Amino acid sequence: AEIVVDVAKVSAETKAYQPIPIIANFTNENGSDSLRETIEANYRQVKQEVLSLVDSETARIKADPTLSHLIKE
Repeated sequence: AEIVVDVAKVSAETKAYQPIPIIANFTNENGSDSLRETIEANYRQVKQEVLSLVDSETARIKADPTLSHLIKE
């Protein structure tokens, strides 16, 4: 088996490539990388939202007579 590469066609396709646009920039106003801080902040926010959701659902289940037996005190 032999692989034949059309160099002219590949070269033309390569010249037509466009750069991938930046979707999110993690460089702060000082020019330093803030990716780690952004990830940590998102993690803390998601964790807090999950805890809040668990608390509200637990309260809802406790208040419902048909579901309250599911929660042990």
